[in-house]
Amino acid sequence: MLDPLSQSVVEQASTGTSAGAHEDVSDIHSVAWLDANGLTDASHWVANVDARIVRLSYQGNSLPLLLDGPESAHNSYVAGARAAWLDYAVHEALRAHPARRQALLTGLAAAPLGLARATFAAAGFTRAAWLDNPLFSTQLSAAGLAANVNQWRQLAMQQAPLRPLFWRNVCADVEPLLPTALQADGWRLLPARLVYLCDPSSSELWKRNHVRRDHKLMRSEGVDWVAHEQLTVEDIPALRQCFRAVFFDKHSALNPDFTDAFFARCLQPASPLEMLALRWQGRIVGVLALYMRQGWLTTPLIGYDTSVPGPLGLYRRLMARLLWEAKERGLRLHYSSGAGDFKRHRGGEPVLEYTAVHTGAMTGPKRWLFDRIADRIARVAPALLQAHG
Repeated sequence: MLDPLSQSVVEQASTGTSAGAHEDVSDIHSVAWLDANGLTDASHWVANVDARIVRLSYQGNSLPLLLDGPESAHNSYVAGARAAWLDYAVHEALRAHPARRQALLTGLAAAPLGLARATFAAAGFTRAAWLDNPLFSTQLSAAGLAANVNQWRQLAMQQAPLRPLFWRNVCADVEPLLPTALQADGWRLLPARLVYLCDPSSSELWKRNHVRRDHKLMRSEGVDWVAHEQLTVEDIPALRQCFRAVFFDKHSALNPDFTDAFFARCLQPASPLEMLALRWQGRIVGVLALYMRQGWLTTPLIGYDTSVPGPLGLYRRLMARLLWEAKERGLRLHYSSGAGDFKRHRGGEPVLEYTAVHTGAMTGPKRWLFDRIADRIARVAPALLQAHG
């Protein structure tokens, strides 16, 4: 059942009649969908993000600024610096061990991890401000953003003068001008993720065995595709559960927990995402969201019913559809992070992605501590990401 806010959001639009997302629909006002109807609470869209949404405006364009709230120490990594660089890394390291050994290692690491978490908090990593953050795992930057980095930073500092500033998803292979512009404005680039990029127009890619087999599976009978305009309010609980089953329950509670209201917003006209689903035996068993901008396609939301028999290959079907959609639309594909071997076999080329950080007006011991942690991240993160990405 939908919560009342979700229901009211959807009732404002005709159910199941959305035209879907369009490339660059959010370039003029990239935050408009986030603060629809004056909403300023990020947890309305992502349950495990405590932050206030502020709309920054400059020369007719808008960017979302997220200001960490009092409970932000428990934020998802999409708006949690400590979660991104410390907690998620620890979680992934523990997952590599059997359950019994995980419990032992967790106990042994409790004291040093507690000290590390306290140090991150003391340096301001849990009370930050986030520029151009739509709460997606992967944000694709708007056109011309690099030209006004200085102005956006100054606007952010007016809202949060004593907080560190963070700008996620900085990658020269995706947006060549942004990293240089940020560095020229005094930002520092810290390695954050190993992501996988693909050119679906390559004829050689479609000759690969994995790609050919997945494409055949995608088109096979037995599991039906549901288009964006065919999805209705009644499908929202199943869509959300498909995502949570994989990324929240199976992998980590540090992943974003998209709410019913978020899915409801995606079914409205001018949605930031285009939703596709898989239906099997009359029920929704898979979800895939398409996000398009500046010649790129990515998915911030993918998941499936983990109780469905494995031979149906739901994940392979979803990823094959993602690749096919990129090819059909003439877009480059941003596979995001994770599942490295799987994505390499399907044309994904690994590249480092960065989060830009700026210390704003921070001074004294807090600034010194922040810089020391940043130094440490810069030294150790590349090797760790390459080894475990």
